[in-house]
Amino acid sequence: MTNDPAKKERALDLTIDIDATLEEVWQALTTGEGIARWFGPYAAVTPGEGGSVSVGWDPKEMWDTPITVWEPLKRMQTASEMPKDGRMVRLAVDYYVEALQGGKVRVRLVHSGFDDDSWDGYIDGLDAGWTFFLFNLKHALERHRAVARQQLSARFRTTAKDGEDHPVFGAKGLRVRPAVGTLRAGDQCHLSLGGGDVDATVAMNHKSRAIAFVVPAWNDALLFVEREGMKETHTVGVWLSLYGVPETASAPLRNGLADLQSTLSVPEA
Repeated sequence: MTNDPAKKERALDLTIDIDATLEEVWQALTTGEGIARWFGPYAAVTPGEGGSVSVGWDPKEMWDTPITVWEPLKRMQTASEMPKDGRMVRLAVDYYVEALQGGKVRVRLVHSGFDDDSWDGYIDGLDAGWTFFLFNLKHALERHRAVARQQLSARFRTTAKDGEDHPVFGAKGLRVRPAVGTLRAGDQCHLSLGGGDVDATVAMNHKSRAIAFVVPAWNDALLFVEREGMKETHTVGVWLSLYGVPETASAPLRNGLADLQSTLSVPEA
C-alpha cells in the first residue's frame, strides 16, 4: 500500500446470487471444466494452495495464475504481479461463496491490490468484464446446467471517437435496435447477426465499454461486446457463448462474426 495519505487503495467488489448448490458453484469456479463454461474457453486447475489456475481464449496462449488461498466451499484466491510505473504490483482475485436460505449461493468477487488512483481507468474496464463474467457464471449454472459451451468470437482493431455511435452497432455491424446508448439491463431489443434478425434482452450495459445480450432464438445464448481501451483506435471483442446449439445453427453465426471482423477492422498502425 502507498504511504501517501492522499492516495487510497482501490478494489473492485462485486456480488451475485445464483440458484444452484454450493458444490455446483464451487466446481464452476475451481475446475477447468467448470471455468470453461463461463470464463475462458480453455482452462485447467491444479487445486489447492500452491496450485494454479490456467485460462486462455487460445490453447496456445494460456495465462497461469498461482492459487494463494484455498478453502474448499468457502474461498479461493489467485494472485499475480503486474508491472506498473517501473515497479511490480501484487493483484489478487478472491472468490467467496456462501450458501443462502432458499437454496441459492452468493458469490462475491474482490479484485484488489490497486494502490492508487492511477488504476481507475483499468478498474473501470475490469468492472465491465467481471460484471459480465459473473452474469455468464449465473446464466450457465441456472439456464444451461451441465451443458458444455461453444464459444464463437471475433476480435479486431477498429476506430470510433468517444461519444459517437460505435461501428460495431452500425449499418455494417450487429444492427442493434433501439440504439445501444438508450438500452439498460432488462430492456428488450432486436439485433442482426449472420443474416438473422432476432429478439434479445439486455443482460448488462456498462457505459461505453461493454454490453451483453441474452438471445432466446439461439437457445438463450449470450452475446458480449467489449471495447478494450478508450482511444479512437482500439480493439473490440465480440464473444458469443452457445449452449446446446447444433452446427447447422452455429455456422451462420460464425460466418457473421467473420464478416463483422473483415468489414470493420483497421490495420495495425
